[in-house]
Amino acid sequence: MKGIYFKEPHNIKFKTDLSKPELKPDEVLVKVKYCGICGSDIESYETGALMLTGIILGHEFSGDVIEVGDKVKKIKIGTRVTANPNLPCGKCYWCIHDQENMCKDSYGLGLTHNGALAEYIKVKEDRLHKLPDNISYEEGAMVEPLAVATYAVQESGIKLGENAVVIGAGTIGLLTIQVLNAAGAGKIIVIEPVESKQKKALEVGADVVLNPKNWSKISKFTKKIGADHVFDCVAIPQTINNTMKIVKKGGHITFIGIHVEPFQVEGFLQLLLKNISIRGVFSYTNDTFTDTITLLEKRKINVKPLITKIIKLEEVPEMFKILSQLEHEEIKVLTKIQ
Repeated sequence: MKGIYFKEPHNIKFKTDLSKPELKPDEVLVKVKYCGICGSDIESYETGALMLTGIILGHEFSGDVIEVGDKVKKIKIGTRVTANPNLPCGKCYWCIHDQENMCKDSYGLGLTHNGALAEYIKVKEDRLHKLPDNISYEEGAMVEPLAVATYAVQESGIKLGENAVVIGAGTIGLLTIQVLNAAGAGKIIVIEPVESKQKKALEVGADVVLNPKNWSKISKFTKKIGADHVFDCVAIPQTINNTMKIVKKGGHITFIGIHVEPFQVEGFLQLLLKNISIRGVFSYTNDTFTDTITLLEKRKINVKPLITKIIKLEEVPEMFKILSQLEHEEIKVLTKIQ
């Protein structure tokens, strides 16, 4: 089997001799059609922080069911699917309280278990989601990152008409813009340094796009009050520190981007003096995953403009090098498997 093997940070390999998955009774074999490259894949490629060495990468995917285990009852051969790649224990406090993304023993496809940057992947039946007929395989591979944005907006508590600043117009930032619009947000201001991504932000629904050099102009667009909500989809020290400068007194900051290295927090006193609410969001729940498919099915979100390149499996290692550069032009790169 062909696939992308994570050996160690800065070392991934295209291999042709990987073992085809063998099913357990409650598992399904999926022939992968498309698999996306995620920002967390790149983070782990650089630092090794989120995934185990010695696994196949990839957790944003779509495909066809070609084989089912003996105990599989609901999913039939030939079904078009995507999958929630999180693998919670189902027994801990958080799982019981419908917060499986905080499971104390959570694992994940493409992180701790073999993923979908390969010809085939095995998945437990309860992690699979059927794709409606009007959702293409390419769109199906975008459900997982869209679920991240959907969950972030749901958890932020944003109300109808409230304004928002979105930092970063990569995949998650552009999806967050669209989910905010679907949720009835007011003015949406985007901070993004790359010109092509600035244009894309306007295309998908941003009202104002600013270069990071022009942070101060946010005051002008918020009647000198500041942002009701700030969504940081980048999470580098500069953006993290700037969130407290641009949010209003009593405002809300939601961190979506992942940053794993220690850094110095500047202006911490502002957190207290401005009575700022800060929250981090990680992943999503299975209910959010279902909600996300509904958003796509009802055409509330358009993911197609975000797909900037489709590559072959053997091109993935070189693409990782490109995507690890901070100001690259790509947004979402999909790998066409077969």
